[in-house]
Amino acid sequence: MKKIAIAISTLAIFSSCVFGVGIRVSPGTIVLFDAPVGEVYDFATRRNQSIVIGPVERPTIYELDVEPASVGKSFATGYVDFPNPDWFRIGVDSVFIDEGATSEIPMWLDIPNEDGLYNHHWLLGIPVTPISVGGSGPQIQVGAYLLFRFETESKIGVIPKCAENEMVSVPSVAEVEEYIPGDSVSLVLELFQGGPLAGIYTVKPLDPTSEVAVYTIKNTPGYPRLKNPDWIQYPDTVVIPGRDEEAGAVFPITIKVPRGEQFRRFEEILMFEGKNTRPAFMRILVRVKQG
Repeated sequence: MKKIAIAISTLAIFSSCVFGVGIRVSPGTIVLFDAPVGEVYDFATRRNQSIVIGPVERPTIYELDVEPASVGKSFATGYVDFPNPDWFRIGVDSVFIDEGATSEIPMWLDIPNEDGLYNHHWLLGIPVTPISVGGSGPQIQVGAYLLFRFETESKIGVIPKCAENEMVSVPSVAEVEEYIPGDSVSLVLELFQGGPLAGIYTVKPLDPTSEVAVYTIKNTPGYPRLKNPDWIQYPDTVVIPGRDEEAGAVFPITIKVPRGEQFRRFEEILMFEGKNTRPAFMRILVRVKQG
């Protein structure tokens, strides 16, 4: 499908200009935590959510496509391209909307039931391209680009299918339930990457005041960020084998919160950066034992 050039941001573009017609499309961006593997996810049923176009200023046909975000020259820190556009379905690939009207388009996520598809962070692009119909005089039609982020379900003991520029933590979410302050808890994760050669990665916490934390890598709902980084210990560098190795890199984490600290739960987000892959992240969730 031939598409007009579109200016892209991390939100849908709500645009208007002199002699131009803007469009309103929502949601411009979403984050889906625990995106299910092997189960159809209906956004209308689960989130009361659909792609909404309009109200529009003049009768227009809108074409919608589904693509890896990099096709639209769009990227987000910590996420890599959605691997197969067929796994995301929308109700129509084009829709006519009359002047003043609105259209709601259903959408579904259908990731195959494969162990290698757990623990990923994917970015999907949906270009919305207007095609003018009728009306008087030429008008500049302005399109929109939607960016959807998916964090597939976390699962231990699997070997991920990594893209060449991707690093994946197994599990992608390290959880500690019923933690007792004062105790020392050790976790061991495994790290994989899709490049052909082993690579050195630096590890550091995501700065909660950074634009990445504010706009891109969102907190797990209900879990505030860790207030004292000293409570979690981990290596600040790690060597991850190339894709043809039989195993990933061992990555140990130790959690120890001083006795007497008052909290119910917290989250830490670790960033991994290597030379030949895109930045990646993993989550650590800790919930204190109640009673």
